[in-house]
Amino acid sequence: MFRIFCHCLLLLTFSSVLAQGLSESEIKVTRRIQENLIAAPEKAYAEALKVSHSKNELFRFYGNYYIANYFYNKSDFSHSRKQLLSLINKIEESDIPKSSKVYQDLIGMCVNKLFYIHKNLGEYDSALYYLDKYKKQLPDNRFNEQYGLIKVAMGDYVKGIALLKRELKTSPHLKLGVGEKKAMNKKLFADKHNIIGEAYQMYYIQTKRPIYLDSANYHFNMAATMLLEDNFYPEYTKALLYMREAKSAALAGDYQQSLTLYRKGKKYPVIQEHIRTVQVFDLGMADCFYHVKQIDSAFYYGEKFIKSYDQTKVSNENLLMAYNIMTQCYNEKKDTKNAYRYAQKSLDLIQSTEGIKKKSLNFLHNYDLAVIKEESNEIIASKNYFKFSLFSILIVLGIVVFSFYYYYKYQKEKHYRFLKIIQNLKESKQTENAQSELKSAITDVQPKALLDEELVEKLASGLKKLEQKEAYLDPNFKLAFVAKKLNTNTAYLSQYFNQVMQKSFSEYTQELRIHYVLQKLVEAPYFRKYTLQAIAEEVGYKDANTLVRVFKKQTGLSPNYYIEKLENSQ
Repeated sequence: MFRIFCHCLLLLTFSSVLAQGLSESEIKVTRRIQENLIAAPEKAYAEALKVSHSKNELFRFYGNYYIANYFYNKSDFSHSRKQLLSLINKIEESDIPKSSKVYQDLIGMCVNKLFYIHKNLGEYDSALYYLDKYKKQLPDNRFNEQYGLIKVAMGDYVKGIALLKRELKTSPHLKLGVGEKKAMNKKLFADKHNIIGEAYQMYYIQTKRPIYLDSANYHFNMAATMLLEDNFYPEYTKALLYMREAKSAALAGDYQQSLTLYRKGKKYPVIQEHIRTVQVFDLGMADCFYHVKQIDSAFYYGEKFIKSYDQTKVSNENLLMAYNIMTQCYNEKKDTKNAYRYAQKSLDLIQSTEGIKKKSLNFLHNYDLAVIKEESNEIIASKNYFKFSLFSILIVLGIVVFSFYYYYKYQKEKHYRFLKIIQNLKESKQTENAQSELKSAITDVQPKALLDEELVEKLASGLKKLEQKEAYLDPNFKLAFVAKKLNTNTAYLSQYFNQVMQKSFSEYTQELRIHYVLQKLVEAPYFRKYTLQAIAEEVGYKDANTLVRVFKKQTGLSPNYYIEKLENSQ
């Protein structure tokens, strides 16, 4: 999604480097360059250039590697890739023994960076090509994290996240070496937490299970806490945390909260120094503004993202999202020509991306076969079938116990929601507006332009009368219908909902109808005997599926569960 710092990988190399050619002062220089690539890139680049001309061959290699890193961070991927390929050739032609750790570390760092260049460009087949080419030369499953990332990109979230978590657990915590700072060591693990968090966000998109957004935010906060404990660029760390949490809020459908978080993150000027971070903020805000019906603002940020994308070309998925936002915005403005143009761009990009993914699946298939073969050989070689079988049984038992626990916890949470709804219904006053009985999102986002107070009063009074007449049960209770009843137009009425009530007209209608169903089911036992289709038609919906979907969205429960609990409580 945005720049992933890979400099911390060097923390795994210096213990062997010291013994094979770098002096203590040279190690301190490399560590200083490593840190300055984050804090002072131009200074780091100037020093890396000097190192690249050193008489010490190994020192030169590190200088060249950091030059490639500099261009990578500037999103000049073409130049960075060229530098890395040239460096790999020089390392392979050098006298460094290929079996030595320093050789494997140098090649591993270069391949790792090449992987991220092609992954960021959406060229998964090329990213996997370098892993496949060098994996036999580099032992200890060095590329598990990268394979995990590609699996996530391909939609295999279970295996992908498992690989990422395994990598997090097995990465060694190092003792501080010459010139090494504790914060840089921690950043290695913070980056891994952030990668896992982003994977969980993608998993949520596929499953719509809120627990995965909770997991994502947990890992994001773990990463930020680790860095803030050592005061590691606190403003940038906080801005990135807001950005990641904002995406989680948007995925959950809370676009006002998402906007609040994006705005908090944008208050830190430091993000302007990182073009890919700015792009993520722009794209996220374009998405939020579109969903809260502020089309002009959505246009502004969408176009801003697309223009800057030409400088980086990072993430086809993000570009596709931008194209889709522009398509929908033009469609809202009845500009069919431009809507069609961006829709065609979307289709072309999807076809291109899917073609790349199909090529990449062969690499993943080979990787999976290699892993299965290796694990099978280890089991056979151990000749300890009893222990393996016992271990398998314990895993199965663990899964069963966890499943029962999860089921019990889930049932308990549903029962709590039910009791909370009943309590709220008892405490509510029947003369108050129905929408006040349901939860309302309270945000610190202030509307940019308020409506005339007299018009607000008029609309509020008119809506109250319609609610008292239960007009919202009419299937024709739509924005145009209500606007006509209130002698206003749809634009003003839509603006009233977005700015004053802080919700869309659709959300307002759903809350009224579901509140009616909840109250009616409590007060009229005969209503519980109705079919879901009949209840749906009673409150203005055409089919039972719509009722179930909206009911779950508003209460977190299914209608059948709510009715069953009411029956059992009588």
